[in-house]
Amino acid sequence: MSESRSERVIVSGATSGIGKAVALRLAARAGVVGIMGRRESAAQQVADQVARLGCRAEVLLADVAQAADIEASVSRFVSAYGGIDTVVSSAGIALTGTVDRFSIPDWNRMLSTNLSGTFHLAHFTVPELLKSKGTFTAISSDAGTQGAQAFAAYCATKHGVNGLIKAMALDYGSSGVRSNAVCPGFVETPMADQLLDGMSEDEINYYRKSVPLGRFARPEDVAAVVAHLTSAEGAYTNGMIYALDGGATAGYYSAPG
Repeated sequence: MSESRSERVIVSGATSGIGKAVALRLAARAGVVGIMGRRESAAQQVADQVARLGCRAEVLLADVAQAADIEASVSRFVSAYGGIDTVVSSAGIALTGTVDRFSIPDWNRMLSTNLSGTFHLAHFTVPELLKSKGTFTAISSDAGTQGAQAFAAYCATKHGVNGLIKAMALDYGSSGVRSNAVCPGFVETPMADQLLDGMSEDEINYYRKSVPLGRFARPEDVAAVVAHLTSAEGAYTNGMIYALDGGATAGYYSAPG
């Protein structure tokens, strides 16, 4: 994969949060970034920011849960730019609940967005990545490496994403395609705000203090890791499940004070 301004990038979930930060970070080195999302106005706003960084932007309207959407968007991107070098799967949702209280429709929605959405993007982009010897990076979660109370469905989908990435690393590594997953803890994004909504400040501080570094991650923290994994400097990373959680999953921790 070339690190010149000819790099061709697709980022799903690029209209806000982590995906937006990743798109803007990669735009600093890429020739074109495909801004994949469901909301046209939000995608266009990010595309305008990408363009201001001296990078071409292509709005790719798609719901990752719909395979046909992904197929059409990827096909249009490849027709316009001749291939793909870098793919980042960032689209995802988080709904809470124990298995006895979690509705079947919500389960299907979580599964189709988080896990099937990652699969759909891989299915339609890997043929191009095999040509370019590119990279596929999934934004997973610390919930993909451990359990979390009242996050049963979310944990299940993110464990599935990590398993998918490990299998892809084995399947395509010998062909020069590198596949990795980034597993953040809480990240200061609109999705995290929804999860924390209704909690008292004491409860939020409890979760914040459970992180040895004493803070939640920022979208830019995740984007920096993705930039490394997808660069020549990360050329020997493949099948990595990268814990980006400030040490929260390192072991038992008692916050000072």
